[in-house]
Amino acid sequence: MDFFKNRNKIAFWSALVLALVEIARQFALGDYPETGSAVADFIAVFTCNWLVWQFNFFVDDYQSRVHGSVSHRSTAFRFLLTFLTGAAIVAAVESMVHHFFRQEGSNILFYFLRGVFHNMVILVIYFAMQNQRRLQQVEVENAGLKEENVLAQLDLLRQQVQPHFLFNALNTLKSMVKSNDPEAANFVVHLSSVYRYLLQSSMKQQATVREELDMLQSYAFLLKTRFADNFDLKIDLPEPALASLVPPLTFQLLLENAVKHNVVSMDKPLRIEVACPTGKYLAVRNNLQPKKSVEDSNGAGLENIDRRYQLLTGKGIEVVKTEENFEVQLPLIRTAIVPAKT
Repeated sequence: MDFFKNRNKIAFWSALVLALVEIARQFALGDYPETGSAVADFIAVFTCNWLVWQFNFFVDDYQSRVHGSVSHRSTAFRFLLTFLTGAAIVAAVESMVHHFFRQEGSNILFYFLRGVFHNMVILVIYFAMQNQRRLQQVEVENAGLKEENVLAQLDLLRQQVQPHFLFNALNTLKSMVKSNDPEAANFVVHLSSVYRYLLQSSMKQQATVREELDMLQSYAFLLKTRFADNFDLKIDLPEPALASLVPPLTFQLLLENAVKHNVVSMDKPLRIEVACPTGKYLAVRNNLQPKKSVEDSNGAGLENIDRRYQLLTGKGIEVVKTEENFEVQLPLIRTAIVPAKT
């Protein structure tokens, strides 16, 4: 229950319960010679308790108007202020009831101390709930900061993809233009399709596998233009897998990573397969034929994909390497998710 949304209910019921318990205790001790005295005393106790609550609410509302929120900086001063004000309320109410309704010779000090005790109980309840609310606000703020940090990291990782992709694509286009390759115009069409998808996905945290594969066909064309029949891509995914989600440009990065680290030649063509072998994960597999040396990386690759999966799901990718194949297993995301907290 949100204390500050239901504060009047809490005030009413706590004031009522404290008053009933006190009157029942004194009634059992035989302190009331007649019912009218018990009723008057009940009204006095309930009124004091209710007014103490209302004064706390008044101070809260005043601080909210002046500071924009309830201040917690001077808790000791606030406690002293409300305690002394509560004691003054008790003294005023009990004095009136004592004067008009109680028998002569009644010990007014007893009633005053009883009211002060109730005042303390209410303040303890109030400040305990206020402290709980403050802790919840801190948790919410921390969660917000964590999510902002996660989103910032995802943005940075996505930004790494763009220059890495463009660098290789533009280098290929440059070579095609220099050699007057007739496929240069078609290459530009597919390049623009891939780059358009890259821009559209820049605001997304996840994309469907179907969307990714539509873009991947254009990207595969760019690679086949570069490597001809020495490069081949096979996609074999069931319908449920196509509706699952992945971080944008995951497949594009995996293809680029495979090309970067493996020999692609007439003697050793590179074959890549995208599959869902068990229905529990997506697999991107290529025949392993590692290069003796690899050009410098700008940081985009398996680490990028793994980090994005970690931020989104809390689980990383799995890499299975044998003498013949290199396989990257991607966790299957079936429903849209918010970034996991780190």
